[in-house]
Amino acid sequence: MKEANRASNSATKMSAHIAEYASDYINLGETVEERQSFLNGACTAWNIANLPDHLRDTALQQTAQNYKEMNPGIADVKSYLHDMRILIQKKLRMFPNIRKTIVNAFIEPVNDTQYRIRVVSTDHPEALQKCQPIRIERRWRDD
Repeated sequence: MKEANRASNSATKMSAHIAEYASDYINLGETVEERQSFLNGACTAWNIANLPDHLRDTALQQTAQNYKEMNPGIADVKSYLHDMRILIQKKLRMFPNIRKTIVNAFIEPVNDTQYRIRVVSTDHPEALQKCQPIRIERRWRDD
């Protein structure tokens, strides 16, 4: 019951939720880059957990295929799938009422031994489909 009460606190930042939910997983990484990779996986699992139950397995299989393509030296994704399933169940157990979609998340080093997690999330993931990429033009000045 304590976990359900914690999940209903809307004042808590998503970064705090992610840290609570996945810090043990993220800390498997020894470098900032490795921790970023574990954070990405944890956020992917969070988003899959927010899907309707009947869509989760398909999303998990697609994610495993993407993982395999991005990591060509890895032939077996069983341990990755195992970790993702554990994270999905953990999210559902700890934060069943938080349905925010994580758009992006970053590891921000504080010093040599500490880091901060920054999370960008939305309550309206359908609005992301309507977003257009920002076109950036470089304008040169002739002085």
